[in-house]
Amino acid sequence: MSRFTLTSKKAFVLFISITILLIAQAIWWITLMAKLFNEKVEMVKELGADQSFIDVIQKEEISRQVMIGLEGIFFLLLVGIGAWLIYRTLVKNEKLQFAQQNFLMSVTHELKTPLASMKIYLDTLNSKKIPEEKKLTIIPRLKDDVNRLEKLVENILEAGRFEKSGYELNRDYFDLAAMIHSDLHKLKNFSSNQKVEIVTENIPDEYIFYGDRFALSRAFEAIIENSLKYNDKDKILLKVSFKSDKKFVSISITDNGVGLSSDDLELVFDRFYRVGEVLNISKPGSGLGLFLCKEIIKAHKGNVTVKSDGIGLGVNFKIQLKVIKNHENNSLS
Repeated sequence: MSRFTLTSKKAFVLFISITILLIAQAIWWITLMAKLFNEKVEMVKELGADQSFIDVIQKEEISRQVMIGLEGIFFLLLVGIGAWLIYRTLVKNEKLQFAQQNFLMSVTHELKTPLASMKIYLDTLNSKKIPEEKKLTIIPRLKDDVNRLEKLVENILEAGRFEKSGYELNRDYFDLAAMIHSDLHKLKNFSSNQKVEIVTENIPDEYIFYGDRFALSRAFEAIIENSLKYNDKDKILLKVSFKSDKKFVSISITDNGVGLSSDDLELVFDRFYRVGEVLNISKPGSGLGLFLCKEIIKAHKGNVTVKSDGIGLGVNFKIQLKVIKNHENNSLS
């Protein structure tokens, strides 16, 4: 991080200092104007002017000072707004740099861990001392690590492509219900230490939808993985429900995990953001999954929201997809 970068605390101190300086200058200016006004009136009186002339001078001076005062207030307001915008920019830049540093450390960890295990697996496969039947049990683990690396690289590439040209969809007709069932089945054995129970409600056997199957699967898996990853219970409970009408398809995912604070709720879909301590890499992830999820859903003319009653009380994600009217084959079979 650059040595010239201000911390949020320093930026706040700078903003307060500028504000106090502006207020002090305004008070000094008002006091000076009042003093000059009194001096001018006294000078006219000493020169022997009659009261009517003094009244005219007072009215003109008051009118002039009001005009100058309004101009001064407008100027001070502009300067204050400028100081506030500078403060917000500094704070935003600081948060982005922390998020990027967190991302780089997370990605480094995500790359190093599977590569290290893959190296051990390959050495094991090359060893003549290891029985063949045991080698066969290693191959699925090796494949899991390859898939993990592949998904990480895909997320990084997708985020880069989105930055350049937005998220481009490859729409076609596909079975949305089958996609949900398939993704849930793949992630059912996500954790070896915790029992995972998945409860589904109203998911049909078939629902033909016009959209990008690969992208929507990526978005759906990102939410499920997040719900499974951030869960400290002995038994992970995941509830997935489905609802559709002529205009929208809604998918609700509720878990019994660690929950989210009000601050996390506002930031959870931001690029590079990860829930928890800054630079915490105890949980795998890059901070791109939910960001890409939001952009994918938005590209489908839909939206994704998140709710939580607080820390330890689980999270509810809701995906709402718009049914394209020009494609009447969006239907519940």
